[in-house]
Amino acid sequence: MPYNNVNDLARLVTKNEVISSLANVNFDPNLITDDIIKIAEITHIEKVIGREFYEELVTQHDPTGTLTTANQTLMDDFLVRCLSWFVRFETLNDLQYNTTGTGIMENIDDFSQAVSPKQFDLIKQDVYRKATLFLQDMLDYISDENNINNYPTYKTSKYRDEDAMGDVTANKQGGIIFY
Repeated sequence: MPYNNVNDLARLVTKNEVISSLANVNFDPNLITDDIIKIAEITHIEKVIGREFYEELVTQHDPTGTLTTANQTLMDDFLVRCLSWFVRFETLNDLQYNTTGTGIMENIDDFSQAVSPKQFDLIKQDVYRKATLFLQDMLDYISDENNINNYPTYKTSKYRDEDAMGDVTANKQGGIIFY
């Protein structure tokens, strides 16, 4: 399958959709950029659903395209929420640290106290766990025998990480590499 450049098309979620999906979560909305959303899409969605299905969703979701009924349901009921949590996960490091001309600084003000590295790690793990739960819910929906025919370009590549040579012997899941 050829690799089509879909980077100039609309992101699968907007900044406002992320903020709306995470309404009960307090974080800086200025950290949500198109690049962070694209990183979350490529890292956490594209690799799991397969490139062909990812391109189909991005192309149809772009203002110049039209989502099929099945893909619209997937976007509305599963993908926006799932991707929003992965965007949050990708913004956590920037939330705690700020890169300046003098180096990497910890973001704290006069009335706050930074969490310990262990606490920060627990927070990141919890956000990743929530995002992964929503991802699994979406994959279960797509893979259900009543729905699978609605998504013909979906490839069951759950947590598959393939290198340029097609090697799938190493897989990443939650920061641990399995061989």
